Amino acid sequence: MRAYLITGASRGLGLALTRKLLTDPSSTVVGVARHVPHGLGADLPGRFRFVEADLANAGETASLMPRLLAALGPGPFESIDLINNAGVVAPMAPAGEYPPEAVIDALHINLISPVLLANAFLAAAPALSPDVRLLNISSGAAAKAYPGWGVYGAGKAGLDHFSRHVALEQTELPHGARVAALYPGVVDTDMQATIRAADPRQFPLKPRFDALKADGELTDAGEAAHRILRYLRSADFGREPVVDLRNLPLVSD
Repeated sequence: MRAYLITGASRGLGLALTRKLLTDPSSTVVGVARHVPHGLGADLPGRFRFVEADLANAGETASLMPRLLAALGPGPFESIDLINNAGVVAPMAPAGEYPPEAVIDALHINLISPVLLANAFLAAAPALSPDVRLLNISSGAAAKAYPGWGVYGAGKAGLDHFSRHVALEQTELPHGARVAALYPGVVDTDMQATIRAADPRQFPLKPRFDALKADGELTDAGEAAHRILRYLRSADFGREPVVDLRNLPLVSD
């Protein structure tokens, strides 16, 4: 049995990843979100388990991994993967206009929680499986500046560099985990709807994202999930610590 822990499992890319994994009878998934994904796994008793958690709360996140592993069961597993998928694009505004609480929540969700979960996962997972993989869903905003996305970009850039450090550390271990941060491209999810609803004064590139939707240039979430999971299970996963899904030949079909 392959085991997967996925944050942000109730909507968007996380929901698409969860649905795709549950089409494989060898997969067991523990999903994490603030709200139960409606109907997900209702016909798959025992293969999908849900843990409610608020990843904006660092104190709650610090004690979350034992709950996830308890929901998963004792193992051993053929493989065990953590997919740090949850993320928020707010606040979208120039520096000088950030609501302080929104900054704190965003950095907790986009950076602090993935770090805490990865830390606890890497401490526990090697005892459960010989094949341990950590996938951090990042963004091209980690490498390229966009007006109004300073908080989002900073969080994702931190996640990228954390992934580089951890990947290097794991290569020094006899059976270290495979680690990668991945840019999924522009995927048609609720996050894109949030971007299109932004105030153009606070996010000047809004018309560009409006056009991507109008011109049908957003990647379908199900297709993105398919490509991400092909990469996650491939022999190439973890060879580079930060990758763009669109540049991977393995998943370019």
